[in-house]
Formats: sequence, C-alpha cells, structure tokens
Amino acid sequence: MLSSLFLVPTEFESQFLSADLVDAIQDANSELSLCGFGPIVSGIKTTALIAQHQPERVFLLGVAGALVRRLIVGEVVEFDTAVCFGIGAGTGSDFLTAAEMGWRQWPGVPEITDSISIQSNDPQERVLLTCCSASANDREVQSRMEKYPKAIAEDMEGFSVAAACRLAGTPLRIVRGISNQAGDRNKGNWRVKEAMSNIELFVRKVLAS
Repeated sequence: MLSSLFLVPTEFESQFLSADLVDAIQDANSELSLCGFGPIVSGIKTTALIAQHQPERVFLLGVAGALVRRLIVGEVVEFDTAVCFGIGAGTGSDFLTAAEMGWRQWPGVPEITDSISIQSNDPQERVLLTCCSASANDREVQSRMEKYPKAIAEDMEGFSVAAACRLAGTPLRIVRGISNQAGDRNKGNWRVKEAMSNIELFVRKVLAS
C-alpha cells in the first residue's frame, strides 16, 4: 500500500518535475505516475492505478487554464470541486448538462452527478471545470462561464480522476498550476515551466509534512 499516489496527465507536464523530486516521492513510499490525457483515459487509468497500489490518498497535479482574470498565470491552485462540462445533449447555447436532463452519471452509492465535492463545502469554493476540449477562444470561455459561473479554471482530467477516487473511496486533492488564460492558444504566452515549478514546491511541502 502506498502513502500517496501523485498523478500527472502527460509526459509534457512531468518533464518539468526534477529527478530529485521523483526520488523523494519514492523514498516517501509514494509513486508518481501518468494518468493520461483527457477525461476518458485519465479516469480509466486512475481506476487501474488505485487498484494496483491501494494508495492512502491521491493527488492530481499538472496545469490548467484560468477562466477568470483574478488567477495569476504561474500560480498554484487547489480545488474544492470538480465539475463536468460536455456530458449531456447539444452544443453551444443549446447544451444541456446531464443533470439538466434529469440524469446522474452514476446512480448508485456513492452517487455521482455533474459535480463532485473534493474538499469541505465552502461558499468560496474553488471550482475546476473539466472539459473534453480546452477553450479555443474568449467566446467559448464565456459560454462555459454562463453554464458554470462559479468555475475559475478548466482542465481535461479533474472530474474523471475525482470520479475514480470517489468510486474507490480514496481521498483526493487536485492541485493545478495555472499555465495560461483559457482561450489563449498562443503558447508563447503560456508559463508551463513556472506553473510546474510551483507544483514541485507544493509536492515537496506535502512530503515534508
């Protein structure tokens, strides 16, 4: 049984984490693994990794795009809630979420709806919007914010990993480095290295606690 399972979606993100950090994670009876890109593979792989390692807790790391201007590109944010965007019917202004259609994503125990609470309920909760594809422009950002006005950042794995952990009964923390403003596809403006460097600092604090 592992103490902690640290998940990163892609090799691109993981390349910014130092070899020393990987060694420190292993020395702490923990594991750093890739969970895969996007909401399908990440959920499946997380389920398999939990079954294999039986970790006491899971951390989802990596980068995310800011949906609101108050987030600073390069900073690290820990999220309280993961919300699913894109499962339901229709697109654009016609999109209906599964909940709006009267469906639950999993009707059993524990129940899974379009929103999964990770930390304690907080009126200032930090909501992460998990999408099948990242916003391509400001118009798409606005459309997503109209549906989920409390969301502050978007990613492509958070909800799926949260669902896997919820079904397995494994505690989860989602911590993302803000690499860019959502909708900005000019990678010259992105600060992935800085975001992942701050993720590494977060992990080191966890290992030292």
